[in-house]
Amino acid sequence: MPRRKPSWLKHLCTGRLKARKCAGCREWVAVDEQGPVWEAYDPGVLDAKDLTTAIILERPFTRIHQYTAGLLTLQNPCGARGISPDGQYLAVHECHRTPISLKPFTPVRRKPVPRWDPGIHLSDEDVRLFTELWRRPL
Repeated sequence: MPRRKPSWLKHLCTGRLKARKCAGCREWVAVDEQGPVWEAYDPGVLDAKDLTTAIILERPFTRIHQYTAGLLTLQNPCGARGISPDGQYLAVHECHRTPISLKPFTPVRRKPVPRWDPGIHLSDEDVRLFTELWRRPL
């Protein structure tokens, strides 16, 4: 019986990825339609513990890179290169196989930028010296 569409799938499927139902098993998947080959991924996010399972089961996976709150790119790791314990990954979807993970995707939260805080704090003596030198004729 197919699962319902995960409510958080809309956060994962922005821009490059599209939420679709798999034609073979009718499960919800994230489809990458921008490459020469369309690839479908299980919507659950893999973490460090799940990567071990994916490697043992020989399930291909790709890494999610988040640049800002809305921009995602996918990068296929080559061997051990590109794999890190703090990364987020998506496993390639294989019909009628249980997904390795059902953890929801959480986008990066941008910290608000302060209006103006240069981080420089001048003493009264520094300000007095600056104004004196600024007003001095050349």
